Amino acid sequence: MNPLQIFFALTCLISSTSLVAYAQDAATSYPNKPVKIISPFAPGGATDILARILAQKLGEAWKQTIVVDNKSGGGGVIAATEVARAPNDGYTLLLGTVGPIEILPSLMKKVPYDSERDFAGVDILVNVENVLVVNNQLPVKNIAELIAHAKASPGKLNAGSSGITTTGHLALEVFNQQTGSQINHIPYRGGAPAATALIAGEIDLIFSTVPSIIQHIKSGRVRAIAVTGEKSLDALAGIKPIREQGVPGYKIGSWYGILAPTGTPNPIILKINAELGRIIEMPDVKSKLLEQGWTTVHTSPAQMNQQIKTGIQEWKIVIQKANITLD
Repeated sequence: MNPLQIFFALTCLISSTSLVAYAQDAATSYPNKPVKIISPFAPGGATDILARILAQKLGEAWKQTIVVDNKSGGGGVIAATEVARAPNDGYTLLLGTVGPIEILPSLMKKVPYDSERDFAGVDILVNVENVLVVNNQLPVKNIAELIAHAKASPGKLNAGSSGITTTGHLALEVFNQQTGSQINHIPYRGGAPAATALIAGEIDLIFSTVPSIIQHIKSGRVRAIAVTGEKSLDALAGIKPIREQGVPGYKIGSWYGILAPTGTPNPIILKINAELGRIIEMPDVKSKLLEQGWTTVHTSPAQMNQQIKTGIQEWKIVIQKANITLD
């Protein structure tokens, strides 16, 4: 190497060493100011329930204020866009789920962010299924009766969801495709508003995430007739999957986890990941989530990034097969 090449090599080495040292120092002092968790749906729904559990526990651990900021609308696009454009310092996080992260890239002609390029996965915390719930006035108690009722009155039944492109929306579209039903989709700004509409009789049914609706099921305000996964849930004993009620190929599920803007220093991401892993295993947290119908998990950032990459491709196939489009 000539002297000039040696100079540039040493400069690059010093620069990279300085960046590593800076990131490590940042992680050591992190967080030294309030952290914001942006939740993509309205207060009271499944996402909000999880966000507030995490905020409380992170605040206790870090002795710092953790703010939950609900940015509902657009099926999660508004919240995801804000986080994608936020400073990559670990102080703005997204409580993400499959809708805005994995599904939208195959549904919208132009999404304001790139799920793989603009986000750094931190930790997938829970898996959750949807449950098909009907208004008590609807005279159906199982999937066969629902299909018969829908086909007898095509286009007359209305199903709510927590927003366009959410798993509740996709669950309905796939159900229509696989059963030949014509049930209308009515999007709301979160699981809680959709549940309220169902109880009030404004809509006939909903493919809700279990945590958003389970208390209303247990109180008898609404009636659960099926779950969307492969098997029954302990939290909803006796409620059979749709695939066991005459629609054998049916399966819809989701995950919830924390993402940061891409470029967030890896030591900070690992620090958040470690704390989240500790929290999700706390007996009080774990039992509360299981009661609500969540299945707790804990992944590495690399595993979450891989899930997003794989999930985008898997949902693309589902969407194309079901011929689902956004108007």
